[in-house]
Amino acid sequence: MEENNPTNITHRFRKTGRRDYWKIAAIIFAGLLILSVYQGEIFTGLSTADAGDKAIEYINTNLLINEKAELKGIVEENGLYKLSIAINSQELPYPLFITKNGKILIAGQTFDTAEVLPMQETQTVPKSDKPVVELYLMSFCPYGNKAEATMYPVYQLLKDKVEWKIHYIVSVDGTTVNSLHGQPEVDQDIREVCVKRDYGMDAFWKFMTYVNDNCGSNGACWEDAAKAAGADANKIKECLIKDGITLMKAEAEASSTAGASGSPTLIINGVKTNSVYSYGQSDTYKETICNAFNTAPSTCSTKLSSSSSTASSGAAAGCGTS
Repeated sequence: MEENNPTNITHRFRKTGRRDYWKIAAIIFAGLLILSVYQGEIFTGLSTADAGDKAIEYINTNLLINEKAELKGIVEENGLYKLSIAINSQELPYPLFITKNGKILIAGQTFDTAEVLPMQETQTVPKSDKPVVELYLMSFCPYGNKAEATMYPVYQLLKDKVEWKIHYIVSVDGTTVNSLHGQPEVDQDIREVCVKRDYGMDAFWKFMTYVNDNCGSNGACWEDAAKAAGADANKIKECLIKDGITLMKAEAEASSTAGASGSPTLIINGVKTNSVYSYGQSDTYKETICNAFNTAPSTCSTKLSSSSSTASSGAAAGCGTS
C-alpha cells in the first residue's frame, strides 16, 4: 500500500482508463521527445499564449467534469512550457507541462491534444427526503483530516436532516487490523468508532476535531480530546480492547462494499462525488448535499465560510490503498 502521489493530477481529472502515472509518463514522453526532435517539431511552434489556451481548452473539454480550469501562468522551462493552473479557483500546488508545438500535454500522464477522449457518462446524485451522506476516511490521513474539517460546519448546520455515515478504510486479517498509517491509526480509528457508537455524532465530531487539531499524527492527547467531547477515556479503552476487532471488521466490509479505497471518499445517496476534494470550501460540501434533497431545508440557504488553511496544498489528493 502507498499514499497517492499528490502530484498526480488524475486524482482530480476523470478516469481515462490509463494507469501511466509520472514515471511511466516520463518514459513515454522521452520516447516521443526523441522522435519529435528528429522531426524538428517539439521545440518550436506555439507562443506561450496559444499553448496556454490550447492546454486549458483540452483540460476543460476532455479531463474535467463539472469543474473549470484556468491558466494562472506559463513559462518556458527545459524546452517545454510549464503551466500553473487553478481548478475552481484553487491553484494546484504542482505544474503541468505542454510541448511547444502544443501536441503533448503532461498532467500526471501524457495526453495527445489532437485526441478527443470519449465522453464519460456522469452520474447524477439522486434526490431523497433525507440524503444519506457517507464519508470514508483514515484517521491520520492529512487529506481525510482536511475533508473532516471542511465537513464539520456542514454537519453542524444540517445535523439530523441528513443520515450521516462515517466509516474507516481498513483491512482485517484474522485478528490483525491494517491501516495505511500503521497501528497508531488503527487505534485511533477504533477510538473514533467507539465514541460515535457510545456517545453519538456530536461527541464524535468534537472528539475527532480535537485530535486532528491538537494531538499530532499519533493521537497522543486523545484522552484530552475525550474529555473535551464529554466522553469517558476508560470506557473508550475498554471498547478498543473488547470490541475493536469486531468494529473494524464492520468498517472493512463497509468500505469494501462502497468501493472506497482512498481517503477521503464521499458518497451521497449512493453516488461518489469529487466535491470531496474541495478542501476548505464548506459551502461547496453543503451545496452538494443540499442538492440531494427533494425539498431542501431552509438552513441550506446559509452561506458557509471557506478556510484557506484547510485548502492549502494537495487540494486534489488523497491517501489511497491501491
